[in-house]
Amino acid sequence: MYETTPEMFEILCKMVLARRLNTDSLHVTAFRQDEGIDIEGYIDEDVFTALFGAQVKRYTEGNTVGNNHVQRFSGALTQANYQTGTYITSSSFTAPAVEAAKDLQIHLVDGERLAMTMVQHRIGVNEIRDGYEVDGEFWEALKEPEQQDTVPSTEVPLANSFETLRLFLKAIEKTDGSKRAIHGEVSDFDPRHADLYGTAGWLLGFVHKDTPKSVDGRDVRRWGLTSDGVKYLRLHERGDTEAAESLLVDAVREVEIIRRMYELIEREGELTYDALKEKLSVETTLAETSVSRRASTVAQWLTVLPDVEAVSDGHSKKFVQI
Repeated sequence: MYETTPEMFEILCKMVLARRLNTDSLHVTAFRQDEGIDIEGYIDEDVFTALFGAQVKRYTEGNTVGNNHVQRFSGALTQANYQTGTYITSSSFTAPAVEAAKDLQIHLVDGERLAMTMVQHRIGVNEIRDGYEVDGEFWEALKEPEQQDTVPSTEVPLANSFETLRLFLKAIEKTDGSKRAIHGEVSDFDPRHADLYGTAGWLLGFVHKDTPKSVDGRDVRRWGLTSDGVKYLRLHERGDTEAAESLLVDAVREVEIIRRMYELIEREGELTYDALKEKLSVETTLAETSVSRRASTVAQWLTVLPDVEAVSDGHSKKFVQI
């Protein structure tokens, strides 16, 4: 827990809550623009439903959450008409904060209880003969793509429509993020589309890969929105397309394979389409049969950058800096 960033800790808490609550709409709100609510969703139990909000604070040991934090969280819940709320921290709460939470009917989860919940329900840990061990796959889902000498094929996008990506993100927000639910929300998405756009969203930092959850005896992998994914959707919904485009451009620049192509354009002044394909062959683990298809998507992502333009180069095209 203590090794995560504050934003990663929000996603961690969302993944834990998703396994403990009967909800299919849980998501992380836009980071640092959430007005006191970090995670929200509808709880749907047999005898009641409620709009749920959670605040999350990743503190170091000894840095406690005080009464004033709980009071402000209560105000945020009331202002946005949430029916119930939970305050989660990696550290602990002061005695006045605990008393205030009782009066305000706010549930508190400190670091010890969060860890205990994860162990008891095998969330992020696996039981072994002599105790428990960290579940590497679970924690790997929290990480962002890493820079490597050779870019893994899974980090080369194959999703060439950002409009379709937005539909995919909206489908995640409205469902539990499983392939089946996404297909039900957007009939054009078959399971393969979900994987392609899920990976694209992950590369952009808009989506996180949740680890499989057992449903009716089978493992179901789900996608979830990160705070940047939520922010991207909200900007579009408000009609602030300029800010949404700026967020997208910044995200595209951070994708490792795009960064390498852009550096070539900066250094050489241009990048032909054939040189782009050669770069993919040399610097990625893509099979030769996949290079052409991925090159088309990489080319399209490059032209999202406002200072890169595709121009005609005989029967092909090249990319130049403008």
